[in-house]
Amino acid sequence: MNYLGHLILSGSDEKILLGNFLGDHVSNKTLHIYDSSIQKGIELHREIDLFTDSHPISRELRAMLFDQYRHRSRVILDLFYDHFLAADFRDFQSISLSDYVTKALNILEKQLHLMPESAKHYFMAMKKYGWLEGYASIDGIRLVLNQMSRRKDMDLMGPSVEILKKHYPHFRAQIHAFLHDVIAHFAVNKISV
Repeated sequence: MNYLGHLILSGSDEKILLGNFLGDHVSNKTLHIYDSSIQKGIELHREIDLFTDSHPISRELRAMLFDQYRHRSRVILDLFYDHFLAADFRDFQSISLSDYVTKALNILEKQLHLMPESAKHYFMAMKKYGWLEGYASIDGIRLVLNQMSRRKDMDLMGPSVEILKKHYPHFRAQIHAFLHDVIAHFAVNKISV
C-alpha cells in the first residue's frame, strides 16, 4: 500500500499517523530519536508492508505485472491499491476522500518539524500536487508512477496503468477483497498506544 493506505490504517492517534507516514524515511539507527507513539507508527508501517507483500492477492496481482516490470511490480501494485482506495473511498470510510485528505494533511503539517528532510520533501510534494486525491483517477496514478520513475532514474512505470485498464474489473474485485482483509486485520491487531 502507498501513502493513502498507510494513513487510513493509522487510526485516530496523530503520533501513530506521523510514524506510519515516516515509515520509509526512518532507519533502525535513528528510530530511537522518536517518542514511543511515533515509533509505534513506524512499526505499524513495517507490519502493513509485510502483510501486504505476503498476502496471496498481492502475489497474484504482482504476477500480472512481473513479466514487464519485474521488481517494480511491488511499487506499481502499491499505487494500484491506493487507486481503488481513493476511487471507492466511501466503500471503506464514512467520510469523503477530500475531507479525509484535508484532515490527514493538517495533522501531518502540524508535525512537520518532527520529520526528516526526505519525509518533508514527500509531504510538501504530496500536498502541492494533490497526490492523495489524484490517486482516484488512472491519470493521477500514471502521473505519480512516472514521477517516481524519473526520481529514481528508471524506465517509466506509468504505462503499467494500461495493464490495470485492461483488467480493471479483476483488479478492482481482488483489491477490494485485499483492502477489506488489511483493514480488518489491522483493526483487530492494531498496536496499542
